[in-house]
Amino acid sequence: ADLEKTIEYLSKEIEAAMSAVAEMQSQMKKASENREAENADYQQTVSDQRLSQMILSKALKRMKQVYAMIQQREEPQPGAAHTQTSGTHTDPGNGPAAFKDNAAKHAGGSRVVGLIQEVIADSKKTEDEAIRAEEDAQGAYENFMKDSNKGITSSTEKIMNLRSAEAKGREDMTMAKEDDKATFAELNSLHGASGDLHKSCDFVIDTFDARQAARTAEIEALGEAKAILSGMQ
Repeated sequence: ADLEKTIEYLSKEIEAAMSAVAEMQSQMKKASENREAENADYQQTVSDQRLSQMILSKALKRMKQVYAMIQQREEPQPGAAHTQTSGTHTDPGNGPAAFKDNAAKHAGGSRVVGLIQEVIADSKKTEDEAIRAEEDAQGAYENFMKDSNKGITSSTEKIMNLRSAEAKGREDMTMAKEDDKATFAELNSLHGASGDLHKSCDFVIDTFDARQAARTAEIEALGEAKAILSGMQ
């Protein structure tokens, strides 16, 4: 009974350990699939941001060149004679008021340049954040896989030990059953021998008087025969 309970316990432990291994393997598969999807998103994000940065950087560079050329054309040339003219309702003239108007005219271009620079900076920030998130996710994934593999190895060793103990228990139970059969057969044999001995004893006891009387009669007959022989001499 104790061996049967032990074997039953070991079987349940083996089943639980195997279920744990299957669950860990399932979680590892899901983690790998999620990591693959996350990495694909990361690759796409970084590619998009770098492409945007490249396009915007080229546009920014070109805009700066254009504004520099425009500004250079509108500025007075060094060494040239300069005659200040007064502005009219149709001509602002080339005095200080004219330079003021030029500065106001190009202010919008400066704002566009600043806006593009901000967009490029935000794109780089997004790229850096994506890289850090990818590194953190990859590190967490590798740690999870490492811990899961350790858990599977430990559970596998446990299953092997449990199966060895279960096999030993079944072997012991088989031997115990064989011993029980042999003992039972021996007891039956002893019981049969005891019955035969008892019958023999009963026969000896029951026939004792008859055998004793026959022995006495035999002795008496021998005595008579002896006396007859003696008389004939």
